[in-house]
Amino acid sequence: MLGFSLLAMLPDADVFIMGLGSHDSIVTGHRGASHSLLTAVMVAIAGGLLARRYGWSGVRTMLAVMLAIGSHGLLDTLGQGGRPIPLLWPLTGERFQSPWLFLPDAPRGLKFISRYGLLDAVLEFVYFLPVTVFALWPRAAARIPRLAVVAGGVTEPSPRPVAAAAPSTPAAAENTGDLDLESQEPSLRSIG
Repeated sequence: MLGFSLLAMLPDADVFIMGLGSHDSIVTGHRGASHSLLTAVMVAIAGGLLARRYGWSGVRTMLAVMLAIGSHGLLDTLGQGGRPIPLLWPLTGERFQSPWLFLPDAPRGLKFISRYGLLDAVLEFVYFLPVTVFALWPRAAARIPRLAVVAGGVTEPSPRPVAAAAPSTPAAAENTGDLDLESQEPSLRSIG
């Protein structure tokens, strides 16, 4: 969870590379290309491929990374301050901003450690508390019925004879009772 929280903040790493170009540039300025949905998709694909190398679900990881990074740009469009977001970069340089601006624009740098910055942090915490509670809520393991092949189970007579394996032990032979195993097909039954 901590890793995906850090991934959600990844688009704001553009503040460290602002010196590489104009502050108004879509590519290098703050709230630039790193906030686009295409960037989220590209990083998600890389994350999914990396996850598969470690035996994790590539598709599941890819979706989680895309939601974490892509939500940053979408949520920034709801922010009260700052520039609009180039969500569709590089397809278009147009910037987008929501007509509903209810997320505060947190102060940058050391100004964040102030009464105003603390108030913004608490307000964002309250906004996202339902999502956090949902993510951390303990869940019981999903009970998915499993199917098992049961030799000698109750089935309807098969129109064609099926050869069944002979019991491997005398105890297993006693448990078969009077059933004619050669005329019975294994049956599927739920054991979950």
